[in-house]
Amino acid sequence: MIYKLSRRIVVKFGGSSVRDSFNEALELVQYLRENNSVVVVVSALKGVTDKLLALSKTGDERLFEEIRRIHEEISRKVGADLEHYFRELESILQNPGKFPSKRAYTDHVLSFGERISAELFSKAMQDEGVRAVPVDAFHIIEAYGEFGNGKVDMKGSTKRMQLLEKILERGEIPVVTGFLGNKNGLRITLGRGGSDYTAAVIGAMLNARAVAIMSDVNGIYTADPRLVKSARLIPFLSYGEALTASKLGMKALHERTIEPLMNRIPLILGNTQRWKLGTLVSSISSGFPLIVHRELKEKAEVSIINAVRIPGIEYPVVKKGANYVSLLVEKQELVRVLNEIHEVVVDEGLSSSNDSQLWAGI
Repeated sequence: MIYKLSRRIVVKFGGSSVRDSFNEALELVQYLRENNSVVVVVSALKGVTDKLLALSKTGDERLFEEIRRIHEEISRKVGADLEHYFRELESILQNPGKFPSKRAYTDHVLSFGERISAELFSKAMQDEGVRAVPVDAFHIIEAYGEFGNGKVDMKGSTKRMQLLEKILERGEIPVVTGFLGNKNGLRITLGRGGSDYTAAVIGAMLNARAVAIMSDVNGIYTADPRLVKSARLIPFLSYGEALTASKLGMKALHERTIEPLMNRIPLILGNTQRWKLGTLVSSISSGFPLIVHRELKEKAEVSIINAVRIPGIEYPVVKKGANYVSLLVEKQELVRVLNEIHEVVVDEGLSSSNDSQLWAGI
């Protein structure tokens, strides 16, 4: 079942946006709602998921208090009462044996990051006169698979979309927890970066006009800009290119984000702080080469998308696809190799783009 809705936008805010660019995120939602019905998806505050993971392993009271302090910095500003969340978290930490497995227990502990984040964001919107309501994805996203890396049951979840429908019909904005789902009555997480996946799933089920992923970076670059200073922002990326890149290690998107939107709903990536919409993922490709990487146990794999050869660079090829090639490099050489490949394939390649053998679009 596909809902025939119009002018609906799903916007997801990452942890850095919620913690460091809170006001800008609120202003962006205010702007979008002038001409659209908006669904907000939020991640846990920056750094909180890692602290909750450590807390689930150690039960360290100092970590518990640090997590409380991080959230209270915002809760004092917006007047949100979070005490019931911390009482519940404390109870969970004292009773891990109530869960069928250690991983199920950990996922429940991790859920508090997104749940508190949704509470804070919706309360802040209410303070601005916007009718908003926090929605726990546990009630709308059915999932299956392994705890820690769940997959969304699209058919089962679509049946639950009436909850969001009713909120939108009342003229309210649902603020949904990302990263989370319901597996047979237990909380399950959807893997790191799973809030992107949540936003895409909701966008697909509501037939949204667009899904926007907002974070502290401008969009998708030709390489990781933290490691390659000359990396360039890619304005247009095709669904196929984005899907390939995410599966090969690109960290800008959860690898399951593209599939629910494929060839139907555009995905926009942008910077919350600057309101800069940097990359549009749709049927349009700019043809830019894209270099992604992932670290293996002792080596690193570097993949170049939209390149069929790499002039002057010799590294072992571990796999090859219709529009990409993957190389194996020493882990300690990763940064140097990324910059070397980027210089040849992107910097020199784009300056002599008449070399048709250098790269080919999908």
